[in-house]
Amino acid sequence: MRGREAPRRAVLVGFMGAGKSSVGKELARRLGAEFVDVDDRIEAGAGRPIAEIFSLEGEQAFREREREAIRDAVAVPGRVIATGGGAFLDGDNRERLKAYAPVIFLDVSPATALERLAGDTSRPLLSGGDRENAVKELMERRRPAYREADFQVSTENRTADGVAEEVFLLLTRGAKGGTAE
Repeated sequence: MRGREAPRRAVLVGFMGAGKSSVGKELARRLGAEFVDVDDRIEAGAGRPIAEIFSLEGEQAFREREREAIRDAVAVPGRVIATGGGAFLDGDNRERLKAYAPVIFLDVSPATALERLAGDTSRPLLSGGDRENAVKELMERRRPAYREADFQVSTENRTADGVAEEVFLLLTRGAKGGTAE
């Protein structure tokens, strides 16, 4: 990278409701890059919503579709890629995404995730019982993988535009690792 020019690609990971899609769209605009939402690609390829894929095919089939969508997404340079909340847990996905571009973990608290996901019935891993407990348990299980990202940025009480600006500045500086809050 020369000068203060930001790379034209990035990967956003984090829990559901962290803002990966909304931040990703804004970041792609700032970078002049194509935006790819992996979950949208999966749904388009399957011809059905993710909740239906989980219901009809199971989580394992969904994860295989997710791996394929990530392989396709990283095959083209110059993209901002937003992954599903569980995608970065898979070791192959993690290696592939980290090799493609700087990975930014968009962090959110369980309370904020629950607030942002209120009324959203499309999340198969949150269907049924105690959503609060499910969110806390999933976050705890996923956090070690998320921490392997190059950067961590909090989305608490922030707009997608503000988070995208912070990520853009991190990429421009080219700093490797750390937490930005």
